[in-house]
Amino acid sequence: MSDAALQQLSDAQGALIAALDAQDIEAIDSANAALARAVQSVRAVGGWHERAGLREEIALILRTADAARGRVNMMADRNRRNLDKLISLVGAPRASSYGRSGRLS
Repeated sequence: MSDAALQQLSDAQGALIAALDAQDIEAIDSANAALARAVQSVRAVGGWHERAGLREEIALILRTADAARGRVNMMADRNRRNLDKLISLVGAPRASSYGRSGRLS
């Protein structure tokens, strides 16, 4: 069961990265739902048994998660910059929002 759960998680992460790269909102939403189900499957595994390659497989999954996180952060930063440009074009005061530090700016 644990092998199937890890494969499901890996596949879901790959689908999310592909959807993020394509900037397809429907695909991103679907991939997020699939990823949530895959995470639940991994959590539901009662006990993990050490086997050859398990650590490497988990390390790859973690690197893939980090790659997805980087893409999300890049897209969020780009959206914030675009909003800032639009706000400056209309001459409106910049709205307060949470910045990278986690503080309201």
